Amino acid sequence: MDKNWKLQRYDRKDYTELVDFPVEIVGRDGVVRRYTFEDSIRLYQRRITFAPIRYRDNDLIRAEVNHCRSRIDQLRRSYFHRYGWGTPEGQPGAEESFGDLAGELAAFLCRVLTVTGRPEIRFDRVEDAQQTAFSTWYVTPQDAKSGMLLYFYRFGGTSPDESREVFFASLKSLEGMGRNAGDAERLIAFHHTVDCGFVLTGRGADFSSFVQSAKGDARPVDIAPTPWDEILEIVRRGDYEAALRRCRELVVSQPWHRNAYVAGAMLAAFLGEHLVGEDLALVGSRYFPEDGVLLHYLGLCRSRLGRDEDAESALRQAIELSPDLVSARALLAVHLVQRRRHREALDVLRSRRGVDPDDRRADADLQHLEHWIQWRAWMIYGGAAMVLVGLGTFPLQQVAGVAAALLGAFLAGLGWFAFHRQLDSMLARQRFEEISQGLRRLHRTTRDDLVVS
Repeated sequence: MDKNWKLQRYDRKDYTELVDFPVEIVGRDGVVRRYTFEDSIRLYQRRITFAPIRYRDNDLIRAEVNHCRSRIDQLRRSYFHRYGWGTPEGQPGAEESFGDLAGELAAFLCRVLTVTGRPEIRFDRVEDAQQTAFSTWYVTPQDAKSGMLLYFYRFGGTSPDESREVFFASLKSLEGMGRNAGDAERLIAFHHTVDCGFVLTGRGADFSSFVQSAKGDARPVDIAPTPWDEILEIVRRGDYEAALRRCRELVVSQPWHRNAYVAGAMLAAFLGEHLVGEDLALVGSRYFPEDGVLLHYLGLCRSRLGRDEDAESALRQAIELSPDLVSARALLAVHLVQRRRHREALDVLRSRRGVDPDDRRADADLQHLEHWIQWRAWMIYGGAAMVLVGLGTFPLQQVAGVAAALLGAFLAGLGWFAFHRQLDSMLARQRFEEISQGLRRLHRTTRDDLVVS
């Protein structure tokens, strides 16, 4: 698809209309799917994460990111328009107080207060802080005897990581207060996403009047992204070393977290930490013995550690468990070719016929490799035959014999050289796309319908 045409598609987008919820979004496959407000926001935030992976051109990446941010603003603006609270005349409006995050905050309060329409609440600022990254508010629901404290954080500006650290430190401190009654401040609910965080607290004596669980036992409402969402955000920022550390920490606390094993092994392989990658893939394969992706990364790391037999065994198991896994099949085929086992490599490539690949673009590389293996054999064997013919005719026709022998040697050398150039190009492309292919695979596993256009 032409770059200019893609950029024109972005320019034609309209972000002024108000949308209804659940919102309908057209996927890349042309299917219309319905999303809640929270899911639609996270969808576009993840698209921002995957923009550098989906596109290689900087202009297209910038256009995709700007498009997703505009859609997020449109969704938040629409949600507040339909479900936001009213402001008494003479008081600052919601947009003046909370800016473009008013819709996100309205959705958070509607979930916490379990209201389906507009929440009847009042906001009073606790302090006259001039900074926009953090503020404290006293929130009073209608007909409530007392109010709650809202800590509002905006993750942006020159130091977004610092504001996140302040948010999580405050949250940890409040969680440590336990179930204190009386006048002690107690956590009611919290929420955080890529660009903001909210913490809602109340007095222990009034806690149960605000939030009740299904069993009538009041407890904090956790409606925040998971640690896995945080890992994806770190990957979006390109800090692969930190993302690898978080994956290793996550599998310790959640040993059945399959995606953390896969992402950790993928990042370790990309960073050259092959022993770490092997360890993550091996442990993960013990928890998920039928998972071909984990065995693929196990084979990848062992191959780069020089353990050829173990690598080949793991890759063959990966293909047996997941025949659609193009990366494992490509790695095994290249592994066999490099060891001059071309016939076995052809068998591996041909056995994919009739299997729907998980990555059609990568599958095209396998088809090219299959053709190049055949062309290599024809050119080398054909060139060798011409050399023999030239040597045979040399005593009778010296000029013709020399010409045939030289032409045969040239064809054989050209076949060998061209094949290895193609093989090196394929290996370089695979290494370059390790992160993008791996994350696309994880993305499909987590939410099949998440990638939209």
